[in-house]
Amino acid sequence: MGGTIAGISLLVGAGGLMVHGFIRDRLYAEFDLNLRAQVAQLAAMIEVEEARVKVDWLESENDPQVHLRGIDYYLVRRTDTGEVLAASPDLAAELLPRFHGSEGGAELQDIMLDREHHARCARIERDVRQSVRDEEGEVANSSVTTTTASAGAPPGLPIELIIIRVDTVAPALTALGWALFSLWVGCSVLGASVAWFVVSKELEPLNALGRQIARLREGTSGQRVDLPDPPRELEPVTRELNHLLERVEHVLVRERTLTSNVAHELRTPIAGLISTLEVSLNRWRSVEEYRDTTEECFEIVKQMHWLVTNLLSISRIEAGNISLQRQLVCLDSVLPRWWKPFEAKTADRGIRITWAIEPEATLKTDPEFLRVVVGNLFDNAASYTPSGGMIHIEARAGGQIRITNQATHLTENDSERVFDPFWRHSTSREAAGDHAGLGLTLCSKIVGLMGGSISARLRQPEGMFVVHLEIA
Repeated sequence: MGGTIAGISLLVGAGGLMVHGFIRDRLYAEFDLNLRAQVAQLAAMIEVEEARVKVDWLESENDPQVHLRGIDYYLVRRTDTGEVLAASPDLAAELLPRFHGSEGGAELQDIMLDREHHARCARIERDVRQSVRDEEGEVANSSVTTTTASAGAPPGLPIELIIIRVDTVAPALTALGWALFSLWVGCSVLGASVAWFVVSKELEPLNALGRQIARLREGTSGQRVDLPDPPRELEPVTRELNHLLERVEHVLVRERTLTSNVAHELRTPIAGLISTLEVSLNRWRSVEEYRDTTEECFEIVKQMHWLVTNLLSISRIEAGNISLQRQLVCLDSVLPRWWKPFEAKTADRGIRITWAIEPEATLKTDPEFLRVVVGNLFDNAASYTPSGGMIHIEARAGGQIRITNQATHLTENDSERVFDPFWRHSTSREAAGDHAGLGLTLCSKIVGLMGGSISARLRQPEGMFVVHLEIA
């Protein structure tokens, strides 16, 4: 608003200066033109009769075409001797400036009559023919203004006419300047008032939006901003703000869900540790019994360590604090080696494993992160494939890995949620050592970090769960 007011003020001020300058130039041009015309006209009216100069118009009473007393001052003198032939009685000759003009041309100069009055001075030179009377007293030769004497005529008298006119333009310009200044002040004040009113009125919806935002409370769900009749400029702001509130609410829900899930996941193994140690400390036992108890507690602690490690890895990936060390990985050699830890688990349950790895299946990526992803996928397939089922592992050129296993317990909707944190088909959390539902979530985060994609689908009607991994 301050910029708008300043812009209006500067615009009006600049316009006033331009108008003032234009009018000043036009008035002074007309003033000089009239002064030049008047000095030429009056010079032609000077008469010299028998060596006496006659300047009748000096005695005229305020004839605006000839002489304005108190405004115009005149001086007629000879140019050869400097003798003053006629002059206004109130003109001080010492005020006259030096002129260097040539005969026949009118020269203009500025002078100062006194401390308050500026004046404009015009000078012109003429040779005035003398008039003589015949025996009857009639004028034989008319008075003419010329630069060359006629043959047999009396010689011309060289004179100069100086007219001083008080500057009547300056007072008019001063009055005009004050009028323009008053107009500038008035327009600035009026513009500021109008701008203040308009801006204040137009900002009221924004102030209402600010008040609604200030009333938002942390942790309260379903909060939205709603203006009854928002201006068109605020519609995208309110829309995007409501979308932001939806995303924040979604993040808060995920945070609360994550906190609850972590608490549940840690409560189960901690309860198992407490109960196992309670039973063990209830009475003295043999070394073998203490060893069995220690091994059981060790397995529970490993599960807790796995849970905390996965949570820390997910947090570091989301924060962008992990960098990749890319190397060439040959899938036909590393995939069978990474499967070995799960051979015993699948063999005991009679699960059949089939392979389809192309020899040229290679990719350049971080081998350790790839091992974590593939290890979690292998563990998921080995854990949830029913006894007597099958697992098919294939790898193709271009960084494509596909793991297929029987999953009769899943539905079509379940395949869309397998990458959510802590999601499991069974909501039971009672048994220590079960999957916490973070394996596929960690896979999704790591694959995204590596610039790849991972997806899961349930192939009906045979009930085959397919995870497709592609890393460019």
